[in-house]
Amino acid sequence: MEAIETTGRIGFPAIELACAKPHFDATLEDSSRTAERIQKAGLQVSALSLFNSFTDRARLDDQIREAKTYIRLAPLFHTQVLKMTPGPPGSAEATEEHWRCFRIALEQLAPVAEKAGVCLAFETHMRQLTDTLAGAKRLLEMAKTSVVGLTVDFSNLMFAGEDMHEVIPTLEGRMYNTHLKNGTVGKDGSWRFSALDDGLTDYLEVLSLLRDTDYRGYLTIECLSPDARERPAETAGRDLDILRHFLKHVGYQS
Repeated sequence: MEAIETTGRIGFPAIELACAKPHFDATLEDSSRTAERIQKAGLQVSALSLFNSFTDRARLDDQIREAKTYIRLAPLFHTQVLKMTPGPPGSAEATEEHWRCFRIALEQLAPVAEKAGVCLAFETHMRQLTDTLAGAKRLLEMAKTSVVGLTVDFSNLMFAGEDMHEVIPTLEGRMYNTHLKNGTVGKDGSWRFSALDDGLTDYLEVLSLLRDTDYRGYLTIECLSPDARERPAETAGRDLDILRHFLKHVGYQS
């Protein structure tokens, strides 16, 4: 719960709530207590953040059941967005069976989300079905309903070699949430995260492109650099200051 108070104290207007232990457990008692603390901290909930895997048939029923629980909890937190992950493997290794499992999940979850008045925003996540623009487009083509869209993580797509001048116009209208972080890819293929203004992703470019779309969702800072573990509040505050500078520079009204 310390993260909630710290997020408000730093000056963030909202928090994306991680729906996984030890962060948040979906019991009714814990849900009500957490929602109250978020309200007292002066925060909105930008999204409930789920870490799903809908590509393994052996786990599919349990994963769908868990996702339905959080969909129904979303109104308690006054949020209309669930950040979700489709599941591994990456799009280059994915088989038709992986995509069939994912389709089954969509067919069961979309009506529940529509009834609850929330959107399912699947993240463009590394080493998952949506790790490239092509993977993200295939997901959207599978789900014609506007209830299903994306959480666009710009750096994840940059790590995959995508061009933001193609990504943002292509996904316009189905972007319901965003993740902002930065970093580089090492020679061994590992990801090295750093400050928001240090890495492969040019956020002046990204924000300029977003400014010219109809995107009005949250810009969610995701702190994964090594100093985030040692100095989480200072690191989050630093990246918030960087983002505010970028927003002012490009004239973006978030």
